[in-house]
Amino acid sequence: METIIEKYNNLQKEILSNFSLKWDGANCETTFRNDVKIFYGFEKKFGWNILLNAFYVIDDTEFAKNSFKEFDLQGPSRHRDVGERYLRLYGLLNATYQQKLAVENLLEIHKIEKKKEFKKKLSESELIIIRNKIGAHSANFLSTRDDSEHKFDVYEISRPELECGKIRLLRNQKDFENYDLEKSIKEFNELVVEILSIVTGKVIKKIFKNQGKHYKEYQTINEIRNGAMLVNGNLIKFITK
Repeated sequence: METIIEKYNNLQKEILSNFSLKWDGANCETTFRNDVKIFYGFEKKFGWNILLNAFYVIDDTEFAKNSFKEFDLQGPSRHRDVGERYLRLYGLLNATYQQKLAVENLLEIHKIEKKKEFKKKLSESELIIIRNKIGAHSANFLSTRDDSEHKFDVYEISRPELECGKIRLLRNQKDFENYDLEKSIKEFNELVVEILSIVTGKVIKKIFKNQGKHYKEYQTINEIRNGAMLVNGNLIKFITK
């Protein structure tokens, strides 16, 4: 089943794909990248490269998150292998960081009004903070905490508790921090969904004037995001009191 993130991403890919199919290179006086620039209103032709990269990165990183959702940190083999748990944890955290960068690129090329606010929220999300603490800077995490006795903190993963989504970190060999990965991922996903909805909505409004097939698809995804279900092509909404 597609995630909401995948639905928005696939809709954006469909828009670009349809443009590509209609583009007549034989009779065009400019290049494909230049016409993509005009189509989307990008500042530079390289916007096409950034856009395409964001699509693929978002797809790839959703695979990583979906694998964690299905198999946790132990993986599909179900072996009691602490090494695999470390690999899957580091892989998950760095995959989500790559998704963060891809989403930030979309904010930039589409000139989203609140891009600075969204980038700040992404950077301050718990999942990215966990990644920075143990997936990238475990030996030198820059800290501004009052009780830090050095210019940076060091973090370790509590090995006995590295299990099924919940992790415990040891800061400076004395202070424990507990995290629920499932909760952190859920909050990160909600933020990415919000951003992708705004980005996709701006693209559709700019290019299609909120009309046509893509606009209807966009509305359907928004409804599903808000709890509706698509059954045999029919959208079923649930009324809550």
